[in-house]
Amino acid sequence: MTPELCRAARALLHWQTHQLAGEAGLNLTTVQRFERGGTVRRASVEAMLQVLIDAGLEFIPAGGKSLAGGPGLRTLPLAEPELAAAQETSESDQAISEFDAN
Repeated sequence: MTPELCRAARALLHWQTHQLAGEAGLNLTTVQRFERGGTVRRASVEAMLQVLIDAGLEFIPAGGKSLAGGPGLRTLPLAEPELAAAQETSESDQAISEFDAN
């Protein structure tokens, strides 16, 4: 995982650096240093990667099935209960938007 992919993964999850650090059991400065391109232990990167995968992201390696053949990132399909909750939230947001428009 590259620092750029780590930042992109957090953005997809709407996570702040402190959330990733907490979920991975790391110090906040470790995540910040990694995302700036600094040196961190391999175990720290592996911990961050596993937490992001567990949160529902898929990392695409260079040469993997991505549009241009480069490394990338995508969300995975939601499990059935999570999908239902996401749909309910979307429907609620739409109803609120429609109400606000009137």
